[in-house]
Parts: sequence; C-alpha cells; structure tokens
Amino acid sequence: MSKDKVLGFELIDQGKKVFGGFKNASITLIFSKNTEAHEKDLEIMFSGLNIESGESVEWLNKEIQVGDEFIIKVKETDSISPYRVKEKPLTYAEVLAKMSEKEKLAMKLKQFNYLERKLKSKGLI
Repeated sequence: MSKDKVLGFELIDQGKKVFGGFKNASITLIFSKNTEAHEKDLEIMFSGLNIESGESVEWLNKEIQVGDEFIIKVKETDSISPYRVKEKPLTYAEVLAKMSEKEKLAMKLKQFNYLERKLKSKGLI
C-alpha cells in the first residue's frame, strides 16, 4: 500500500460510489431487517471510527428495498467520500438526567408495551 493512499471500501449503490476509510480506522457495513416493524424495515448503514481523531462517522444510512443490489470493493484511494460526524452518545445516566418526569414515564410505558408484546408473541402471557 502506498504511504499517501487510504485502504478502505467502495460501496456502489445504483451506480453511485461511496468510499469509506481512513489511514487508521474501523469500518462497519451493516444490512439490517427490523422484524418489529416499528422503525425502518430494511436499511443499510456504512460507518466507521477514525481511530486517530476518535470521530465516529457515517457515509450512508438509508432504507433499502427488496431487489436492491450493492457492490463492495476493497480499494486504495487518496480521497474519501464526504461523511457525517456522529455525536458521541450520552451515557444512560446523562440521558435520564436530561429527561423530564413525563418523558421518563413515557419511556417506561414504551418499554413495558414492547416487553408485553414480546411475551405475548412467545405465548408466555
């Protein structure tokens, strides 16, 4: 590998090319299917961690459809695609500290309803 080249991945989606990588990085490509169907049903996320800067980034995050095709190539390049820097996630305690009592109760009710659906679907209640 050349010193000024970056090793990474090129994702080709409907002819559009996205290259993700850094000199020192961890890259993730995730295809997901949500069986609960309360969020996006099928999606793709192409993201990574720039280990040198500590930034968590995202090149692509979108819904996909049955029949969509993707080509993934391992490549070297001297220019990466534009990306979005993701905010560092807050700890659970930090999230709770910022929530009102009403928001906390709404979250607890949502968790209860989710767990109730899971238990009913398994025939446990």
